[in-house]
Amino acid sequence: MKKFRMYYRFVSMYVLLARFDLGLSKRGFTETFKRYSKKYYSQETSYQISESSVVEIEEFFTLLNIVCAWYPRKADCIHKTLIGYRILHSRYSIPVEMVIGVRKFPFQAHAWLMLNNQDLLMDEESNEYKVILSSYKYVQGEQ
Repeated sequence: MKKFRMYYRFVSMYVLLARFDLGLSKRGFTETFKRYSKKYYSQETSYQISESSVVEIEEFFTLLNIVCAWYPRKADCIHKTLIGYRILHSRYSIPVEMVIGVRKFPFQAHAWLMLNNQDLLMDEESNEYKVILSSYKYVQGEQ
């Protein structure tokens, strides 16, 4: 039973990634970022995360990393960030923030999720990056 559930989650996550990638290719980054920022934004600051939800969220991100590795097209941090933002807001009501940053030397851009000013997805040190785009600042600037 567990094996079937794992396959089901893998396939559903793969389909989610494929649909997202098609939408990103069709609409472009700017439009996708705007859409996700507005649609999943929440001013809710109080949230409760149960122990089972923490385990489920960790499993989700682990599976998302695996799905991105098996995806035939390049699935980068932007894919993980936008999909994670969508899931954490819609399914768990966790007010995470999408952040995009750059560093000058060597030039590199990276996207990650933040919760209470702590990185959720960073594989590297976030203090090396200068934040240039944030979902909170974007939505608050638009309203």
